[in-house]
Parts: sequence; C-alpha cells; structure tokens
Amino acid sequence: MNAVTQDTAKKIVAVELGGNGYGKKYNQSIQKEQSRFMQWLEGQGVTDLRLVTRQHLYDYQTKLLSIVSPQTGRLLARGTLTDRYNAVKILFSALCRAGLLEENVASGVIFELPQREGLQRQAFSAGAMAEILETMDITTPAGLRDRALFEMIYSSGLRVSEAANLLIKDVSLNRREMIVRGKFARDRVVPFTREAQKYLALYLKDRIHSKDGPVFCGLHGKGAHKALRPGSVGRRFTDLLKKYNMKRKELSAHSIRHATASQLLDNGASIRHVQELLGHRNLETTVRYTHVNGERLGKMYRKYHPQEHDLFEAVDDEYKKRLELTLGVKGLT
Repeated sequence: MNAVTQDTAKKIVAVELGGNGYGKKYNQSIQKEQSRFMQWLEGQGVTDLRLVTRQHLYDYQTKLLSIVSPQTGRLLARGTLTDRYNAVKILFSALCRAGLLEENVASGVIFELPQREGLQRQAFSAGAMAEILETMDITTPAGLRDRALFEMIYSSGLRVSEAANLLIKDVSLNRREMIVRGKFARDRVVPFTREAQKYLALYLKDRIHSKDGPVFCGLHGKGAHKALRPGSVGRRFTDLLKKYNMKRKELSAHSIRHATASQLLDNGASIRHVQELLGHRNLETTVRYTHVNGERLGKMYRKYHPQEHDLFEAVDDEYKKRLELTLGVKGLT
C-alpha cells in the first residue's frame, strides 16, 4: 500500500467534510487543526500517516496540554482542547473509511482533560428565574422588551449572541418555533414556551410583519431600531440582578442557559435532546452545562442510551468510556 501523505489526507478529508452538512467555517476549523497535527508529526519525523501509533497520539495530547493561548496567556480551555483533538479523530476516521488505513489508531484513545479551574457559572433555580422574570415592569418599553428577551433565552436555552441576532423572519409565533443561527454556522430549529410566545407577541406587535428586522432592538440614540449587541444584553441582565440584590460573580445572562439545561434534565429530558436544543457539537459540553450530579446523569444515560433499548444491539464502548469520565461514574461499560 502506498504512503498516506499529508496531501492525500487533505484531499480525503475535504471530500468527507463536503458532505457532512456543516457550515464552511466549521469545516475550515477542522482542517486547520488537522494541518497543525500533521505539521507536528513532521517534526517527529513522521510523513506517512500509516506509521502513526497510539504513542504519537498520546504525545500530541501532551503537546496540546502545554500550549499557552496568546489571547489569554493561559493554557488552552477544555473546549478548545476537545475541538483540536476531535479534528485528529475525524482525520483517522476519514482515512479508514477511504480504505487507506487498515486500523483506526485513534479508536479507543481517550483524551483525559484537566480539571476545570477558575470561575464556574452557576445555574438559576426555577424559583429564582420566576422571581426575576415576574418582577420586570412590562409597562415600560424597555421592561417589555427585556421580559420577552429573557423569556426567550430561558425557554430555549439560547446563547446571548443567538438571542441578540434573532431575526423576525426566523420566528413563528403560531408554531412556537424559531430558527437559531448558532456557532460554527450550525442552524437549528427550536421550540419556545407559551409564556415566551405571549410576551414576544406583546413586544413585537405590528413589527411581526417586518420580516427582515431584528427581534430585539435598542430603544434610544444610535442603537434605536438596531439589533441589540450581545454585550448590551449581558449588561442589561447584570443591572437587573443588581436591582434584585442577586448579583454574584458566578451569575450572568449565560447562567440562564445553564438553568434551562439543568432544569430540563431534572424533569426527565434526555441529555441527547438537551444537547440538540442547546446546539452543542459534543455531549461533554452539554454535561458541563448542567448542574445535576453524576449519579443522576448516569441514570439518564442508562434510561436513554440506545444500548438500553430493545431495538438496538450496537454498543459504542468508546462513547461509554468518555461519558464515564465526564460524569465521574462507573459501571456504564
């Protein structure tokens, strides 16, 4: 069998990514990380990808864990580490599917990420969210807008940026659904609650027919009738927390998204469905967004994973091992 060079690998990956349904920017980010990996391999004297061993992958993991971000001056965040190594796994999966490798050397190689450090966002309880939302003064234009805005974020677990960028044409009040323009050009259709529907209808009024306009607008000055900036949404929520004497460093507008995920799981939702609602690429990210103990997540896994369903026979051991590490529980494998 001929050597599998970088050029060959890049061509195979380009074909595979072309049919994955993801956005151009997302695919480009995967290819960028794969190029970094292959350049690192060259530095190790490996130019034929057939010669890559598991030890090479473990050494590359060590390399990733040592990289300092030029933006933050800190070691790479867990999410960044996951994305970089997932690109490597995608590379070897593509080469195996193309018949260029006899074995997927990345299969079963787990990337053990460092413990999270620093400030961790907390989730609001259902009672705290109700208190914040119901105390808003909807008799003022700003108060009505804020009630509709934060009801929408809470109902669907939106990112602040997703709420700020929401367009009227992407919202269906009748169906209580909206198209969310997510990260990595990954659009998704999500539902929203009747409560959010009620306040959104009150807020939009006749603007619901202005299909090209933003949903949530500024009210004064140069920002009037223009889409709110994500930073403005965050500051507005911080002001509300101060008003209600609830301001703490670990609470922010992003904590609403955490609350949505945690409360859905508490009420019996499948973690896979929560992952889809939030628009996460990786299940591990969804787990980090929740504030449910490992035992409960283990129960959720056993209840909803296809292996536990009589209609499925396939067992993904690598998936179970990763979930065990993420949840901090044993016995799934």
